[in-house]
Amino acid sequence: MTTAKAIILVLGGIVGWLVELFHPAFPLAVVMIMFILYDAWTAYQLDKRAKVMFPDRTKRHEAKFSSFCFGKVVRKTIPERLAVIILAFVAEKFVFVHVDWPLSYIATGVICFEQAWSTLENNAACRTERESRFWRMLQRIVIDKTERHLDITLDELRIPNQVTEEQISQMRDAIQAHERAKEAQEI
Repeated sequence: MTTAKAIILVLGGIVGWLVELFHPAFPLAVVMIMFILYDAWTAYQLDKRAKVMFPDRTKRHEAKFSSFCFGKVVRKTIPERLAVIILAFVAEKFVFVHVDWPLSYIATGVICFEQAWSTLENNAACRTERESRFWRMLQRIVIDKTERHLDITLDELRIPNQVTEEQISQMRDAIQAHERAKEAQEI
């Protein structure tokens, strides 16, 4: 037997052992990946809605799955979350052997909840007043991600002649400074 064959056999044995060891975590990883990909899809849908509602204010000319954003999901988000699930599985199997806590399931549940919340944020953002009451109610609970898809803040999307709390505070400060300067001139 040659050295190359021996190395291939050893590597194959290690891969087989790892697959056998971690096979209970594979369904959890598949569920987690499905949640992450659905979140990426809803972010794409939000980008399309932002382009339709504010065509002159969007960063890109067309809503699309940008390879940079999707590449970030594949290269960064999925491996990080997968590592958390595998580490939880290893801790469950080798560290907490006398405790009956399904750590890998808990970790997967937390990750899926995070992705589901992000999906709700994506779905609730950039909706018109005419859309269903559910989306308007949801906008009060979750973060509006419209700003991420536009070059402006949400305050600029409000009614044009409406004064914000920040503007009122700035005007009060300016009036107080003017009154102090006026009093200083009288003395």
